[in-house]
Amino acid sequence: MTKKYLPADQERDFNVLKRQILKDKNFDCNQYRDNYVKRRLAIRLRANNVDSCKDYAILLKRDPTEYDKLIEALTITVSEFFRDTSVFAYFRKTVIPALIQDKRRKNQKIIRIWSAGCASGEETYSIAILMSDFLGANLGNFLIFVHGTDIDDESLEKAKRGEYTFEEVKNVRKNFLSRYFIFDREKYSVRDKIKGMVKFKKHDLVSGKPLAHFDVIFCRNVSIYFSMDMHEKLYMDFYNALNDDGFFVMGKTEMLYGNARGLFIPVNVREGIYQKKVVK
Repeated sequence: MTKKYLPADQERDFNVLKRQILKDKNFDCNQYRDNYVKRRLAIRLRANNVDSCKDYAILLKRDPTEYDKLIEALTITVSEFFRDTSVFAYFRKTVIPALIQDKRRKNQKIIRIWSAGCASGEETYSIAILMSDFLGANLGNFLIFVHGTDIDDESLEKAKRGEYTFEEVKNVRKNFLSRYFIFDREKYSVRDKIKGMVKFKKHDLVSGKPLAHFDVIFCRNVSIYFSMDMHEKLYMDFYNALNDDGFFVMGKTEMLYGNARGLFIPVNVREGIYQKKVVK
C-alpha cells in the first residue's frame, strides 16, 4: 500500500471501491498495479473535492457520468508518432525486410499488424507509413492491414479522424509529412492512402475476445501499468495471436515474464523486439 496516494485507513475502502467499479462497469481494476490505480484515483478525488474512497464511491452512485472520467483516467496512454525513433528505425531496416521476404517465400500476400493500446492512433499510422515507404511501388503486391485497438472511446474517435496538430507530428520527418499528410486549417490529416491500410476498434486486452493471425504485434509501454499476473497472461495472449515466426515489439523498459520468456527469441533486446519461437 502507498501512503503517498491514499491514507492507510482507506485501504479497506479502496478495495470496496474496486469491487463496486467491477460490478457497475465490468472494469477490473485488479488488472493494474495498485499503486497506479491509487495515483489515477487520487486525480479524480482532487477533481471532485472528495477526501476518501468511501465518499467517492457514493459520488459514483449519485453521478454515474463520473465513471467515464475515472475509466479515462485509468486507461489514458501517451502516444506520439515514431515514439522511440530507434525502435522504428530497426523495424524499418530489419523487421520489415524479413517479414516481406518470408511472405514472398511462402507466396502469401496478406500482412496483418496489431498496434495494441493504440491510444489516438499515432503508433498505428507510423507503422502503416513505414510499410508504405519500404514497399513503395510494390505496395499493391500485398494486402496490408494495420489494426489499432484501445479501450478508450474518445482516443479511438480521434484515431479514426486521423487529424493531428503541428505539435503532435513533430517527430514525423519532413518528407513523410509532405507524402503522407495533408495540411489544412492548422491540422495535419493522414492521407487516404494510409488510412485505407488502418482499422481501429475497441478492444479490452484483459477481458476482450482473443485476437489472432498477426504477423507483427506492437504493445509498447502498456503492460507497465498491469499487475505481474496480468503481464504473464498478456504475453501468452500475444504469443498465441502471432503467426509462426511473427514479431513482437514491446516497450524498451519492459520485460517478458513467466512462460513467455522461453517462447520468444530475442531479435534486438535493446529495442524490445522479439520473434515467436515455433514449438514443435
